Amino acid sequence: MPKPTTIEIVSQRAGVSKTTVSRYLNGKYEHMSEKTKQRVKDIIEELDYQPNFIARSLKSKKTGLIGVIVSDITNPMSVNLVKGVIDHCIQEGYQVVTASSDEQVSKEKEYVLSMLNRQVEGLVVNIVDYNDYELLKSLAERGEKIVLADRTICESHLDMVTTDNYDMTRTAIKAMYDQGFDIVGFFSSSLLKSNVRLTRYNAFLDESSKYVPASKDLAYLLNNEAEYEPSLRDFLAKSRGKKAAIFASTPMALLNLVSAAHELGLQIPQDLGICGYDNLPWTKLMGLSVVEQPFYEVGLESAKILIDRIKNGLPEGKPKYVELKSNLVLRSSTQITK
Repeated sequence: MPKPTTIEIVSQRAGVSKTTVSRYLNGKYEHMSEKTKQRVKDIIEELDYQPNFIARSLKSKKTGLIGVIVSDITNPMSVNLVKGVIDHCIQEGYQVVTASSDEQVSKEKEYVLSMLNRQVEGLVVNIVDYNDYELLKSLAERGEKIVLADRTICESHLDMVTTDNYDMTRTAIKAMYDQGFDIVGFFSSSLLKSNVRLTRYNAFLDESSKYVPASKDLAYLLNNEAEYEPSLRDFLAKSRGKKAAIFASTPMALLNLVSAAHELGLQIPQDLGICGYDNLPWTKLMGLSVVEQPFYEVGLESAKILIDRIKNGLPEGKPKYVELKSNLVLRSSTQITK
């Protein structure tokens, strides 16, 4: 078998030192002429030289690997987020390892530790709800590079990239009142340890109080699918004689709400207006008004921050908090018919 091409062979053929070849491979061209740079490039291509990344990483303690953990890889929103991370990482010369925690805290912790043991240089994590976050905070405190994507925590120990949940929830509630609805309810899964759902809940209360004094009585925080139908009956009883609509704070709450409305024989929007999160294929098919979040951009921005941290560290110990703008897509489910 022919011997593999080594960096020494490349340097001999190019007529330069091994240090010069190494600098070229690492993108350090500052003290290299264009002629030398082109010569090394041509020889590497001619010999089809493939650097030994394992040996290089052991020497430099840099693996060029980024870990991405999402809560549910089957979710189209997670797919877009991961794609955003991958696109930027590839552009910056990093490879990406992905995993799905399947909304399980134990799996998330297992993947976080496993990836760090495999020497990823940083992590982008779409955290699981009901997480205590102590592991992630302690890892960040010891210097691990971690960015939370989409879902956030209240504490500011970590870099976080999310969307404008508060502003867009208020915008959606206002839009339904502007469309002519007299009363708007709020349906959500439990708020327990979910900073995003809590933010949307507070936004609902703040905006709804402009139109209905007892807006808190119109918020339903539900633990399971079975609670949606009786809760919807209760809301309809409170809104009898009025043009009623409901805002669902999550895609699952939106799906459960539509299912409950169907079971009760309600027509949308004639009997009930509906709006919620997110812009998924089935929401478009059903003509549902939704808040559309830029998940690809969330992934992209998360990767940018993470790689900046890897290269430059955390200046002055201040984590970043970034909110990207979402878009309200109004469809037939919130259009009052005459």
